[in-house]
Amino acid sequence: MANPQIENGYTRIANELLEAICRLNISGNEMRILLYIIRRTYGFNRRYAEIPLSDISEALGMKKGNVSRGIKKLREANIVDHRPNKGTTPQTVSINKNYDEWAVETCADLLLSNLITVINSDNPKGYQFGNPTVINSDNPKGCQNDNHTYKENTKDSIKEKGERKATPPCHAGGNNRAFVNDDNYKCLVSEYGSEIIDKYIDRVDKWAFRKGKDLGECTDVIERWLEQDGVKKKDPMLKEYEKVINKFLPL
Repeated sequence: MANPQIENGYTRIANELLEAICRLNISGNEMRILLYIIRRTYGFNRRYAEIPLSDISEALGMKKGNVSRGIKKLREANIVDHRPNKGTTPQTVSINKNYDEWAVETCADLLLSNLITVINSDNPKGYQFGNPTVINSDNPKGCQNDNHTYKENTKDSIKEKGERKATPPCHAGGNNRAFVNDDNYKCLVSEYGSEIIDKYIDRVDKWAFRKGKDLGECTDVIERWLEQDGVKKKDPMLKEYEKVINKFLPL
């Protein structure tokens, strides 16, 4: 009967990095290779390891060709750093722990990709969520009645919309592909804190940039990702507690 114990060896890995790996939408072979690389690097308290293809192939029961293709895809996604063997020197591999640089969809990205569809090029901020619902700068939440989406009624209003310049976003990512307006930002910050919300704005913005999309107002997306990642809200009574405690603190 198997009875593994940490006294016989264990692998140290940051929870944040492990959670990022859990969200990866990669193939089964790629995940197995990635976990084995973690075992051979972090499992020996080192950043990189010299691992021949034959070792990975034997350990995972996988053909060398499949191992080679899996490592190539992980390298192209910037998840691992791979240096091919030279002469008698075996290949070296390491994990890129900066998961913001990973050029691959997460499971949350995949869900978002299935939910969001660009309507047309004339409406660059229009997206479709499930049933047809147009989202535009005049109606950021979209409106729907009996499965029919409301559209602008006159040619003049359409022309005006095309000529009108978009209002600069209040809180945007570095690529300006996603933003949160000021009111929604204040609401999110009050619940989660500015550090977390700024991080998620940047994550959504980078995802949109990789996909070639212009999401515009992304509050709904951020709320969905926060829920999927299990991020807890701040205690709403914390400020009240602080006020009461501060009354009794010496000046």
